[in-house]
Amino acid sequence: EEPVSEAIVQLEFLLSKNIALQDITFLVATNKDGNAIQEACYEKGYATSLKTSSSLKHTSKVAALVAMLRYLFEGLRLDAKAMLQSVNKEMENFEFTWFHPFMQPVLVLHRLTQLFGYFEEDLNVLKLLEFASDFSEIPTFLEEFELSQIEVARSVKDGAQIMTIHGSKGLEFRHVIVVDKLTKEVGDRSALLYQYDEALYVEKIFYKMSKREQFDEGYATQVSKQKKLNQKDKMNVLYVALTRAVESMILVKKEKESMFDLIGIAPMSVGKLETKPVGGDSCVTPQKPITITHYGTQEVDKTQEEEEKDYEAMLFGTALHYTLEMMSSFSIIAMADAMVATQNRYGQLLSENQLEAIKKRVLELVTNEHFQTLLEGATISSEQSLSYEDELKQIDLLLNYEDKCLVIDYKSSKKYHLKHRQQVRHYSKAIQSIMKKPTSGVILYLLEEGVEFVGV
Repeated sequence: EEPVSEAIVQLEFLLSKNIALQDITFLVATNKDGNAIQEACYEKGYATSLKTSSSLKHTSKVAALVAMLRYLFEGLRLDAKAMLQSVNKEMENFEFTWFHPFMQPVLVLHRLTQLFGYFEEDLNVLKLLEFASDFSEIPTFLEEFELSQIEVARSVKDGAQIMTIHGSKGLEFRHVIVVDKLTKEVGDRSALLYQYDEALYVEKIFYKMSKREQFDEGYATQVSKQKKLNQKDKMNVLYVALTRAVESMILVKKEKESMFDLIGIAPMSVGKLETKPVGGDSCVTPQKPITITHYGTQEVDKTQEEEEKDYEAMLFGTALHYTLEMMSSFSIIAMADAMVATQNRYGQLLSENQLEAIKKRVLELVTNEHFQTLLEGATISSEQSLSYEDELKQIDLLLNYEDKCLVIDYKSSKKYHLKHRQQVRHYSKAIQSIMKKPTSGVILYLLEEGVEFVGV
């Protein structure tokens, strides 16, 4: 607790000098220490950006939520203990009759978050809900979550940075607060001691025994080497920690069992930190007045279509194309399989009505007699990639007959029909140049009212 409190005091000292919060960086020994600093900053209302290698599943709130989900699904009361302790309540205070084992994981986690008042604008909880939304079954989610390596959320972009010393290697920061290791150093508890050759292959393995170095010279030599290596590693960590700052550095050191004891560092103050003027540097380079020359009004081609971005329509069109791409053949059976793939990929983004509309349009295509006639006698290539005039192209459907080729481009709307025609003409020209066959093009509109073929 003491180093964390002192770290916040030093943060406030830097802020009192009008140093911007985003120019301050905490360097910590472990990911766990980083979490402790972030929580202390949060309590004081200071924004932070946690940049550690910690996984989402190791953060306390996320772990507690998943543990409660596991309790509801498997019935192990111990799993619920972490979450109950965090809100200082007993199991009897809550009612869980709403839960059933076939619920989607994201719905259960969202309900638990509301029930326990657990959100508090924690971005890690949002990342958990985002991850859970990809699963429809609780067992699959629990299994995949255990194997996951999801990075913890960065609280904000403009807050103080929090990084491990190891992660800061090679970087520089304006103002650095190096925080002593919060926990006691844990000794090496492994039962084996390895001796390596020059090629770093294991040459010999020793079993660790108390006082063995007193009668085994080889073991004693290896123990001595290991101690020197450990000492060197610690010195390297300190070197990295003490060489990251550009303008100022503050060390927060424990009185006992400090990682800085290795270099015998004592309280000191070198230099003076000046208070910055509010609003940044007072020296502002004067700017010359800008003279704007009038060149008249730009002439706009009236036939050019106004391209307004309708993202919902774009998403619908992308999902429709994806369905056609996933079809192994233009049949009803293949369409059913493709719709499953589309449901899995776009089910969270599209409404049921939109998915039904895609199914309806594709069904009208595969049952269209004219379309099936076009397929007869042709080698069919879906999503055909090609390179032409130093540009990469992708054709929705290429029908290669014995004496000619047909380029088909799918569209879900006529909104940009002039551009569509120009695009298909270009595709046809490319195929004719490559295949050395007469080539024509067709724009295939899959519309709400039916399928429409437009020759180009």
